[in-house]
Amino acid sequence: MKKSTYINSTIYKKILLGMTLLFSLSCNLDNEDNFINQEIGNVWLSGGLANCAEQIHLNNGDTLIVNLGDIITFTSGDKVSVKYKEIGINESCSPSINCEIVEIKKVE
Repeated sequence: MKKSTYINSTIYKKILLGMTLLFSLSCNLDNEDNFINQEIGNVWLSGGLANCAEQIHLNNGDTLIVNLGDIITFTSGDKVSVKYKEIGINESCSPSINCEIVEIKKVE
Protein backbone atom coordinates (compact mmCIF):
# COMPACT_ATOMS: atom_id res chain seq x y z
CA MET A 1 0.00 0.00 0.00
CA LYS A 2 1.34 3.42 -0.92
CA LYS A 3 2.03 5.87 1.88
CA SER A 4 -0.37 8.49 0.42
CA THR A 5 -3.15 5.90 0.15
CA TYR A 6 -2.58 4.90 3.79
CA ILE A 7 -2.72 8.55 4.94
CA ASN A 8 -5.92 9.19 2.94
CA SER A 9 -7.48 6.03 4.39
CA THR A 10 -6.55 7.08 7.94
CA ILE A 11 -7.97 10.59 7.46
CA TYR A 12 -11.17 9.13 6.00
CA LYS A 13 -11.55 6.79 9.02
CA LYS A 14 -11.00 9.68 11.47
CA ILE A 15 -13.60 11.84 9.68
CA LEU A 16 -16.07 8.95 9.67
CA LEU A 17 -15.46 8.28 13.37
CA GLY A 18 -15.94 11.99 14.16
CA MET A 19 -19.21 12.13 12.25
CA THR A 20 -20.45 8.98 14.02
CA LEU A 21 -19.58 10.44 17.40
CA LEU A 22 -21.30 13.73 16.56
CA PHE A 23 -24.43 11.88 15.40
CA SER A 24 -24.58 9.72 18.54
CA LEU A 25 -24.23 12.80 20.78
CA SER A 26 -27.05 14.58 18.95
CA CYS A 27 -29.31 11.55 19.45
CA ASN A 28 -28.63 11.66 23.18
CA LEU A 29 -29.57 15.35 23.31
CA ASP A 30 -32.92 14.58 21.68
CA ASN A 31 -33.68 12.03 24.41
CA GLU A 32 -33.38 14.73 27.09
CA ASP A 33 -36.41 16.48 25.54
CA ASN A 34 -38.45 13.34 26.19
CA PHE A 35 -38.06 13.56 29.97
CA ILE A 36 -41.06 12.01 31.72
CA ASN A 37 -42.60 14.03 34.57
CA GLN A 38 -44.90 12.64 37.25
CA GLU A 39 -47.34 14.77 39.24
CA ILE A 40 -50.67 14.63 41.09
CA GLY A 41 -53.57 16.79 39.97
CA ASN A 42 -57.28 17.08 39.25
CA VAL A 43 -59.08 16.42 35.97
CA TRP A 44 -60.96 19.44 34.62
CA LEU A 45 -63.43 19.04 31.76
CA SER A 46 -65.16 22.03 30.20
CA GLY A 47 -67.58 22.66 27.38
CA GLY A 48 -65.42 25.64 26.35
CA LEU A 49 -62.82 26.06 23.64
CA ALA A 50 -62.03 22.83 21.86
CA ASN A 51 -58.25 23.10 22.32
CA CYS A 52 -58.49 23.95 26.04
CA ALA A 53 -61.51 21.88 27.13
CA GLU A 54 -59.63 18.93 28.65
CA GLN A 55 -57.08 19.81 31.32
CA ILE A 56 -55.36 18.46 34.38
CA HIS A 57 -54.67 21.05 37.07
CA LEU A 58 -51.52 19.87 38.83
CA ASN A 59 -50.83 20.37 42.54
CA ASN A 60 -47.64 22.28 41.63
CA GLY A 61 -49.73 25.00 39.92
CA ASP A 62 -49.13 23.92 36.31
CA THR A 63 -51.97 23.11 33.92
CA LEU A 64 -51.70 20.31 31.37
CA ILE A 65 -53.68 20.46 28.13
CA VAL A 66 -54.55 16.84 27.27
CA ASN A 67 -56.48 14.89 24.65
CA LEU A 68 -59.98 13.82 25.62
CA GLY A 69 -59.12 10.23 24.69
CA ASP A 70 -56.48 10.17 27.47
CA ILE A 71 -58.94 11.15 30.21
CA ILE A 72 -62.30 9.93 28.84
CA THR A 73 -62.75 7.46 31.73
CA PHE A 74 -62.42 10.22 34.36
CA THR A 75 -64.88 12.88 35.47
CA SER A 76 -64.21 16.50 36.41
CA GLY A 77 -62.67 16.71 39.85
CA ASP A 78 -61.11 13.22 39.85
CA LYS A 79 -57.70 13.23 41.54
CA VAL A 80 -55.11 11.53 39.32
CA SER A 81 -51.45 10.62 39.24
CA VAL A 82 -50.13 11.40 35.78
CA LYS A 83 -46.86 10.66 33.98
CA TYR A 84 -46.38 12.88 30.94
CA LYS A 85 -43.94 14.27 28.40
CA GLU A 86 -44.02 18.00 27.77
CA ILE A 87 -44.59 18.87 24.11
CA GLY A 88 -44.58 22.66 24.48
CA ILE A 89 -46.38 25.67 25.88
CA ASN A 90 -49.96 26.35 24.77
CA GLU A 91 -50.17 30.16 24.70
CA SER A 92 -53.90 30.24 23.89
CA CYS A 93 -54.94 28.51 27.13
CA SER A 94 -53.67 30.92 29.80
CA PRO A 95 -50.20 29.59 29.26
CA SER A 96 -50.49 25.89 29.85
CA ILE A 97 -48.40 22.87 28.93
CA ASN A 98 -49.25 20.71 25.91
CA CYS A 99 -48.35 17.16 26.81
CA GLU A 100 -48.45 13.53 25.85
CA ILE A 101 -49.86 11.31 28.61
CA VAL A 102 -47.65 8.30 29.29
CA GLU A 103 -49.67 6.90 32.21
CA ILE A 104 -52.62 8.14 34.23
CA LYS A 105 -54.47 6.58 37.15
CA LYS A 106 -57.01 7.69 39.72
CA VAL A 107 -55.78 8.23 43.28
CA GLU A 108 -57.86 8.37 46.46
